[in-house]
Amino acid sequence: MNSIFLSGSSLLLLISLAVQLLSVAVIWLIKNERKAFLAANTVLLGGMITGLASALLTALYPAPSGNIILYEWLRLDPLGLYFLSIIQLVAIPTIIYNYSYLRHHIDKKKSVKSFVTFFTTLLVSTQLLVTANHAIFFLVCWEIMSMAAYLGMIFEKEKKEVQQGSFYYVTVAHALIFILYIFFFILHEQTGSWLFSSYHLPFATETMGPVLFILALIAFGIKAGFMPFHFWLPRAHPIAPTPLSAFLSGVILKTGIYGLFRTFQFLCPVPEWCGWVVLAVSLFSAIFGVWYALAQHDIKRLLAYHSVENIGIIGIGIGLGFIGSANNLPVIMYIGFGGALLHTLNHAIFKTLLFIGSGIVYQNLGTRNIELMGGIVHRSRYLAIAFLIGSVAISGVPPLNGFISEFIIFTGFFATANELKNFYPIVMLMLVVGLAFVGGLAAACFTKVNAVMFLGSPRREIQKFNTNVFDYISLGILALLCIVIGFYPAPFVGMVNSVIGSSLVNGTASAILVDMNWMYISAIFTTIALAVFALYVLKIRHEKKYGKRVSDAWGCGYEHITPRMQYTASSFADELNTIPQSVLVYHKKVTVSDTAYPVESKFESHSDDFVDTKVLLPLFGLLKWLIAKFEFLGQTDIRYSVAFILITIIVYSLIAFLWV
Repeated sequence: MNSIFLSGSSLLLLISLAVQLLSVAVIWLIKNERKAFLAANTVLLGGMITGLASALLTALYPAPSGNIILYEWLRLDPLGLYFLSIIQLVAIPTIIYNYSYLRHHIDKKKSVKSFVTFFTTLLVSTQLLVTANHAIFFLVCWEIMSMAAYLGMIFEKEKKEVQQGSFYYVTVAHALIFILYIFFFILHEQTGSWLFSSYHLPFATETMGPVLFILALIAFGIKAGFMPFHFWLPRAHPIAPTPLSAFLSGVILKTGIYGLFRTFQFLCPVPEWCGWVVLAVSLFSAIFGVWYALAQHDIKRLLAYHSVENIGIIGIGIGLGFIGSANNLPVIMYIGFGGALLHTLNHAIFKTLLFIGSGIVYQNLGTRNIELMGGIVHRSRYLAIAFLIGSVAISGVPPLNGFISEFIIFTGFFATANELKNFYPIVMLMLVVGLAFVGGLAAACFTKVNAVMFLGSPRREIQKFNTNVFDYISLGILALLCIVIGFYPAPFVGMVNSVIGSSLVNGTASAILVDMNWMYISAIFTTIALAVFALYVLKIRHEKKYGKRVSDAWGCGYEHITPRMQYTASSFADELNTIPQSVLVYHKKVTVSDTAYPVESKFESHSDDFVDTKVLLPLFGLLKWLIAKFEFLGQTDIRYSVAFILITIIVYSLIAFLWV
């Protein structure tokens, strides 16, 4: 294939990527740190806005074939454009937040040039990744993306937790790319091509189908954060600088979801067992991801576990789509894949909002421990409202965007039960209960977060709490998107429907998603919002006319209420966390008086990751013990190192020779 199609929109995309890379040159050419950062960040922002415009133009005015092939290496098909739009949409408010976040570090005399370089490289490589049409180019972009994220992650490398978390990340990144090498080498062996547009191996007729599916599920599942491959995520995301952790959780995890969709394109139609495997892994991830989050007190670690939960919800939609593919039921494919794709967009938006909000809190208070927070609503009402919007959205509560995508997935359960009969209704009912349970735990978790962080009185003195216009703009864009998609989902659902019809369901166009009466939902939500606003106006008028009575909160008979007389995060979630405490590795430390003379009482709780503490660390200890038995591995003589390299080259050469 030597197809070259350069439309105005695709040329605009290439220009935007060049402009983004230009920001790296700008920051190193200008000597003054502050001026260099401001100029480079502005250039980067301009390039990203241009890129989003080009992606939207390409989606609105597609090529006659539905694909734009640029020199065989890049392909702008509907699926790639959808993920490209998500990357650029989330990157824009994140870059705006950079003005606030990195200026704070410049004031602390910390160089930001390297971070901006790595962050820009991450943005560009991720955009190229989702538009790559060549397997080798895809792998190169993947490796650049992973290493740029790692190098940006160690911005504060002097901290021990940063060293540990980044080690987890880079180790897992190299392990999964090795699996991807095997995956694409097998595809090349089966098809004789390196081009994605040439890959189509019907699962039922290819003996390598199951092998390719399992390899893809493991590799892309590790990147996405499905359990039990999630263990790196709660260690790596909290320690990254806030703009990077927001982008990692909001976008980089979605490259794993993108990989699963591409794999489906290569292998479709897939057998039904693939759908059940994805459903089982996803439901497990959703339930225990949110349960682990409920047990956390580090706000960024808590949000990292919620990423595991929401990746599980996306996976449930993908699993339903696989079942629809196996049974040749386009209706189920549209609903399942539609819910997954829309939740991918929604999660990118509200999770970025929550990470930026938590970053603003950390920047002002110097702690991520929510047990030490409180009363922030009195210092920044705008931040409290924006964070509440993100919390409602991630909990799947109407009328915000998280509800819309989860509603589609719930509809998929009922559609599957109706279409397939037999044992499917009871299984789908169990999945409905499971997903509803996830929503309940998410609501409980963010009730805890908002109550402890923002309400009440501060648990320790807050010297100052500064927010600026860049914080307001970045939070405002993301909060507005949560509201718009929730109140007016029709165009976004239509976009998802178009992507599925042109990329994932061969030869069958359907308007099933578009015909789900979204205007009724919009009308209901708008009516409720107007009614609430009217009641609020009535309340204000009533207070102006009659005044309002203010009194101290009731404190169980105590005359002088202190900040300690409030719920803590530990006590709020204790009963729910005690239920699966063996799986959550949940520990409690209670200090109470057992004498007639009271002592200071304390209650603390802590949760460790089961996979990390019960599986990985024991295995690492065993490996360490085995290596210690081979004393020659500890030699520092350069000749031993050269011999090891030579032996490795020989082994690889033999494998390559035998493979050919």
